[in-house]
Amino acid sequence: MDFKVVALDLDGTILNSDKKVSENSKRVLQYLSSEEYKKSNDNKDIMVLLASGRAPYLVQPVEEALGIDCYLIGYNGSVCYSRKSEGRKTLFSRSIKNNYLQKVLKYVEENNLFLNIYSDGGFVYGIDTPSLKEKPERYSIMTGATYKFISSYSELPEGFEPAKCLIILDDDNECDQLLEKMRPLFPELSLVKSNCMNKDYKQYYVEFLEHGVNKGTSVIDFCTAKSVDRSQVVAFGDAENDIEMLSEAGFGICLQNGTEPTKKVSNLISSFTNDQDGVARELVKLFNLPEYLIQ
Repeated sequence: MDFKVVALDLDGTILNSDKKVSENSKRVLQYLSSEEYKKSNDNKDIMVLLASGRAPYLVQPVEEALGIDCYLIGYNGSVCYSRKSEGRKTLFSRSIKNNYLQKVLKYVEENNLFLNIYSDGGFVYGIDTPSLKEKPERYSIMTGATYKFISSYSELPEGFEPAKCLIILDDDNECDQLLEKMRPLFPELSLVKSNCMNKDYKQYYVEFLEHGVNKGTSVIDFCTAKSVDRSQVVAFGDAENDIEMLSEAGFGICLQNGTEPTKKVSNLISSFTNDQDGVARELVKLFNLPEYLIQ
């Protein structure tokens, strides 16, 4: 298959349970991005696209850990940036309109839910709520996010329009039930389920995005911006917020640790988990790379 783009989810996919990039993953992706590979493959430039629900500034450390120049999609598709070598320009950006944000804020206040609101300044707004303090604490530990706590949503900047906001929950079933309940109440927004976990904590999220925004639409928009056919994209993921990306890509691969709904839409279910270098092993097979890269 003539793939030109490798789209990678972060948590549960290219990152292991310790939230690290493995040495095997580094070797494989660095080789795929190397001049050696280009020269032996008709100067083909493989574009690596990191696609995450995280804020872009929290995606960049993964790019640095991989040691390659990547395109970045943040906030589950709300924003996309070019490579560093291309000046890290904004390829596209979308945000939640302020009137819809106000509707979300009212709902979470009435239902005593903890909401992350993502700023443009590299931090997350959250209400300082003692009874819910473990939620942002654990989120910060798992993702590296920095919070700016406020006492009231009235302290948000006037007319503020975030790229994304999300409700933090600790139970998978509770998340499913809340998502089902909220979707009819917010038809003007995209509501997406996602999760994050390490060896100590698990969290589940109901994410709010501009209507129509998800990783799948962002991959389509990326392909348009880079004049690539979506059939030339191979995508890797594990969770519900990866479903559209795996569906829209030419070839979607779900790792063995992925959720059942995500596996159902995938072209291939890897035999390997994120802790077994699933991405690296599948890339070696797909691109016919040297076997010594997996050690």
